[in-house]
Amino acid sequence: MDPTPAPPVLVDDLIPIILESDDHWWPRDFQRLALISPSWVAPVRKRLYAHPSLRSFRACKLFARSLLENSELHPYLRGLELRPVADSRRVLDEQEMQSLRYILGLKGLRDITLGGDLAVSAERFLHFMVDTRAITTLHIDGFSFHGDHTPSPSYRLPSLEWDDVVAFRFPYLRSLTLSNVALTVYPPSMDRPGELSDLTLNNVEIVDGLLPDLCQGSWESLRALTVVGKSTVEMDEHIRSMLELCENLEELHYEAVDMSSHPSIFDDDEPIPCESLQKLCMSGFDANPQTLHVIAQACPKLVDVAVLGRMIRIRPEEWCMFINSGALPCLQRLVAPAGTNMPPFTFWSSSQQDELQGACRSRKIVLESSGLMTKALCVDL
Repeated sequence: MDPTPAPPVLVDDLIPIILESDDHWWPRDFQRLALISPSWVAPVRKRLYAHPSLRSFRACKLFARSLLENSELHPYLRGLELRPVADSRRVLDEQEMQSLRYILGLKGLRDITLGGDLAVSAERFLHFMVDTRAITTLHIDGFSFHGDHTPSPSYRLPSLEWDDVVAFRFPYLRSLTLSNVALTVYPPSMDRPGELSDLTLNNVEIVDGLLPDLCQGSWESLRALTVVGKSTVEMDEHIRSMLELCENLEELHYEAVDMSSHPSIFDDDEPIPCESLQKLCMSGFDANPQTLHVIAQACPKLVDVAVLGRMIRIRPEEWCMFINSGALPCLQRLVAPAGTNMPPFTFWSSSQQDELQGACRSRKIVLESSGLMTKALCVDL
């Protein structure tokens, strides 16, 4: 009688490879995997605790308790996403507040997101943080979803005040993202330290102060600026100041979401030259053929250009003329709309799309647009 074959054995070295093969693990998945055998515990903990997301003060309390009872978890922590929202029907207890202070006092964190109730006067919680010199990525997000419930009478709008004290607490910050907050920027009283390379503002209202003062000390190091929100004359002035002061800026993404006929910052009488700019995305602004020529004059080194929205008054033949002129000799990728605002907005025909595609192909430029991508998808199907 043949002996019973030995069951297959999973080599422990394959466990990290299995975990890294999929980026869509859920916490419950990790919990089940950790129960397979002791060999799975450390690799699972490394993934599970690398960047925890806490959405309630109860979760913060339980997380703090886990760290206090298991000190071996601390080395796994790389970042935190804190978005707790208090129940309006009760007041936070002392243990919940102590847990929050403990979490904000953790050392070695490099990536922090503050949202929910922590985005209300967010500077208060930035002051609670202990090892701020280790942080390289910071995100303040005031987005709040109330669903069918109205906010409590004590509800306060998300906000952030940025001053010398806050700036000096984050001397090695590389990426700063502010979303859905009212921003107040106090002018610097001295030169601030800074290594900021990426600044993003999403639906941010600058209540007081100047945007360049937010990253004073990082004007030379800033490489990417993204601004998404309502188009206003005030915001345009902030962007112009950034372009003038940040001479090494390589990427600019400026998107207006209110669908107005607001002209772009390149439609000024004297547009600011952006010699170092390589990537430009303008969306939601009124643009015409002259806008393209001004962009080419102000930003001669552009490699990647996107001009999008339903306010574009550039016909396909005018796009072709611009491409064939070689006004942007370094251009490698163009993202164009799928139509022209005559008005009204009219989608291009297949022959017009093919003509523009041919013009781009002749200059070895990759063309992308919603109309062309839809057509390619239909062909593949």
